Amino acid sequence: MRKLKAFMLFAIVLFIAACSSSNTPESVAESFSKALYTANFDGAKSYCTEDSKQAVDFVAAFATEKVADMKKADIKFLAKDVKLSEDGNSATIDAVIMGAIDLKDGEVQDSTNTKLHMVKQDEKWLVDFKLK
Repeated sequence: MRKLKAFMLFAIVLFIAACSSSNTPESVAESFSKALYTANFDGAKSYCTEDSKQAVDFVAAFATEKVADMKKADIKFLAKDVKLSEDGNSATIDAVIMGAIDLKDGEVQDSTNTKLHMVKQDEKWLVDFKLK
């Protein structure tokens, strides 16, 4: 009986974990942002489109002197507004990044507003990252 209860509990936890998706525009945007702002540039590239990887490489080259500080940053991400397109294949996320290192002066920013453009490719949400 005890083994049956343990198995049922395990099955319920497994079911809940399977149903909660990390492939949502918000979760991908958060993972991308945290990777980018903590100098995990390869990690950030895993969350963006092929065309966006060059922009991430540019940020990495520009951030060379700040990488040590960036890796220590305690990044928080707050999605303020998510707008999904009618066809469900793109989204725009207005968010706030807290705790990021300013690449110009090296200071920790309390908060920075950002807008992330998301696209769905092969049923996977990706960040379409472009430099301003």
